[in-house]
Amino acid sequence: MNKATADALFEDAPPTRVQRKLGLIKPDNLNANRRALLLAAICWLPLVLLAIVHSAMTHTDAVTSVLWQVGLHARYLVAVPLLILAEAACVPQINAIVYHFVGSGIVGERDRPRLDQAVISTRDLLRSSKAELVVIAVAYLIAFATVLSHSLDQLPAWAMPGGVVPRYSLAGWWHMLVSLPVLLILILGWGWRLILWTRLLWLISRLDLRLVASHPDHCGGLSFVGHSVRAFAIVVLAIAAIVAGRSAYLVLAGDALPTPYLYLNVGFMLTVVAVFVLPLFVFAPNLARLWRRGTFEYGALVGRVGSRFEGKWLDVRNVDQTALEKPDFSATADLYAVVANVHAIRFVPIDLKDLVPLVVAMLLPFVPVVLLAMPVDVILSHLKSLLL
Repeated sequence: MNKATADALFEDAPPTRVQRKLGLIKPDNLNANRRALLLAAICWLPLVLLAIVHSAMTHTDAVTSVLWQVGLHARYLVAVPLLILAEAACVPQINAIVYHFVGSGIVGERDRPRLDQAVISTRDLLRSSKAELVVIAVAYLIAFATVLSHSLDQLPAWAMPGGVVPRYSLAGWWHMLVSLPVLLILILGWGWRLILWTRLLWLISRLDLRLVASHPDHCGGLSFVGHSVRAFAIVVLAIAAIVAGRSAYLVLAGDALPTPYLYLNVGFMLTVVAVFVLPLFVFAPNLARLWRRGTFEYGALVGRVGSRFEGKWLDVRNVDQTALEKPDFSATADLYAVVANVHAIRFVPIDLKDLVPLVVAMLLPFVPVVLLAMPVDVILSHLKSLLL
C-alpha cells in the first residue's frame, strides 16, 4: 500500500458516485465548499419559495410557519453542509491513520499483502454502486415512512395541502422527495463509512502487529488510531444540530422541554458518541494480550534488577553524598519508569484529548437552546450572584 492509495481510500462513499457523474466532484478535487452550498440551497431554498407560493394560493401564513421551523433550518442550513464539509476535514485524517500503520512499522513486511488486501476490499465496498443504490433506497423508505406516518393535523402549516396539489403542499412534496432524502443519504453514507472503518480496523487487528508494551503512549504505539474519534467531530456536530434544532423549536413555541424528551436527547447523543468510539474496541484483545505479556516479562526483569540493586546498596552501611549520582540509581529509576508504562496500558487506544473535540461538538449546538430556555434576566441574576 502506497501513500497515494491510502490518500484516496475513504473519499468515495454514498452518494459520491452520483456526484462524480454529475461533475460535482472532480478527480483531483472534492469541491466540498461548493457542494455544501449547492446542497444546502437545493434542500432549503425551494422550501421557502414554495411556501411563499403556497401562501399566495391558499391565503394562509405558510411562510411564517416555515421560517419558524428552527429544526428545518438546522437540518438543511447546518447539518447538510456540515456533512459535506466533513469529507474534506475527516477523510484525510482517516486515510493518514491507515497509512501510518505501515509508516510506524506496526504492520511488518510479512503482513503487508494482507493489509493491502484489506484496504483494496474496503475501497471496493466504498465505491460499490450496489451500496449506493441501497443507501438511496433506504433513505427514501425512511423519508416516506416518516412523512406518511404523520396525520394531516400533525403537519406544519407550510406542508398542509391546498389548492390543486393533493395530500401535501408543494413545499411538503419537495421536503419528502428531495430535502429529507438528501439529508438521510448523507447520514447513511457516513454510517457506511463508519461500518467499513470498523471492518478495516478489525482486519488490521487480526494481523501480527508489532506493539511495544513499554511505549509511552500506554497503547503499545496505537494511540494514533484514537485520532479518528476527533476526526469524526464534524459529523457528530451535524447530528447534534439536528437534535438541537428540534429542541429549539419547542422552546420558541413556548413549550418547556418535557423531561422524557430531554432524557431522550441525552441518551441519543451519548449513543451517537459511543458509536464513533466503538470501532477502537477491536484492538482491546491485542492490548490485553500485550499487557499480560508485558507485565510478566517486565515484572521478571524488574525483579532481577531490583534484587541486584538492593543486594548491592542495602548492605552498604555508610552511603556518602555521591551515592545517588551513581549510574545504578538512574538506570534503575529509568527501568521502573518504563515498567510503569507497561502497567498503565489502556485496553482501548483512546484518551481524553481524543474525546474532548467529540464531546464539544455534541454540546455546542445545545448552547443556544439553553440560552433560549432560560430568560435573560435569570442568566444575568445568576451571573451577579457568582460575583457577589
